[in-house]
Amino acid sequence: MKVLHCITSTGVGGAQVMLLRYLRALGPLAREHTVYSLMPRGEIGDEIAALGVAVRSADMGQGAYSLRGLLHLRRTIGEVGPDLVHGWMYHGNLAARLASMGPGARPPVVWAVHHSLQDIRAERRSSRVVMRASALLSGGVAGISYCARIAADQHAALGFAAKKGIVIPNGIDTDEFRPQPDARARLGALAGIPDDRVIIGNVGRDHPMKDQARMVAAVARLLERGHNVHAVLIGFGQEDGSARRAADELGIGDRVTTLAERNDIAHLVGGFDIFLLPSAWGEAFPLAVCEAMAVGVPAVVTDVGDSSWIVGDTGTVVPPGDTEAQADALAALVTLGRSGRQALGRAARARICDNFSISRFVEAHETWYRSVTATGPSGAGAPGAAADRSPNGGLAR
Repeated sequence: MKVLHCITSTGVGGAQVMLLRYLRALGPLAREHTVYSLMPRGEIGDEIAALGVAVRSADMGQGAYSLRGLLHLRRTIGEVGPDLVHGWMYHGNLAARLASMGPGARPPVVWAVHHSLQDIRAERRSSRVVMRASALLSGGVAGISYCARIAADQHAALGFAAKKGIVIPNGIDTDEFRPQPDARARLGALAGIPDDRVIIGNVGRDHPMKDQARMVAAVARLLERGHNVHAVLIGFGQEDGSARRAADELGIGDRVTTLAERNDIAHLVGGFDIFLLPSAWGEAFPLAVCEAMAVGVPAVVTDVGDSSWIVGDTGTVVPPGDTEAQADALAALVTLGRSGRQALGRAARARICDNFSISRFVEAHETWYRSVTATGPSGAGAPGAAADRSPNGGLAR
């Protein structure tokens, strides 16, 4: 099937990474796909092009549409002649719909939403305009996929056509993210952490919604209780971010390591003994949790987005914004000992392989594509799809 993917940008981001992973998993079949970026080609665009996939661009500015760009997209759709146009991200979704409207036969359009809406007022003005316009036009697309259940509910409340919604969870390459016996030694050498410390880790950019300063506060509580622990945070802005400042203020700087974003995460996360997601809000389907579980690390997560669904009974869920609850959950895993944590880690990996692998992600999309192309441009006549329907079938709950 020929598919044209219209995405806001091909810079580094969650949706862009999932598009790259999807195309990579297709192997030679990826060459039947075309990627169209509204903004100039970025780093992920280069990686997609290296797969042999055609990558085109409208060279639009940040958060801005142009008639010239939309006409270029419309011409590109005509030239490529795809069986389906797949929009990614808000601006990419709306552009795909607008460029496919008007007279003449047009391929069906589907949207992918990789964002949760805690409060639309917190979004940029241009994004709010695009979201509301998308809600008005959503009834005319053939389908809308959401990466998280909470995102589906939030967008339906905003006015997105609920009957068009399905949930396709993000997928992890479980061959890339797998247990690696030398991960602990590699991380320990990189960060200078003694072997006898229990490492509590997090991967994510420095941002208020991530609440990583609270993670440091929870680690401080553990140290006060006599637990021999060490925190490691990896991500953009971490070197001098909120976690680093909190560690210095609490006087535990030597027990907290902060590292800038890295491209070898799959080789380092397995060095954690425990993964902690301390986020206060804003998460939809946190990939970092899945990646940690896939390498065999048990997780403690706050009850944000679909985190509790991801960990199931292999991890611990605590309320967001509760330092003591985080500390208690972490202490329980520290006390469990290495063998107990490893047993939980094996169960965590099995859960990811069974429910949230990239192969399931690909299978779900292929099933969805066949369904919408069989029912016409607006999805008329499709079986009643509700936001809790998933082409993944029997996902663990």
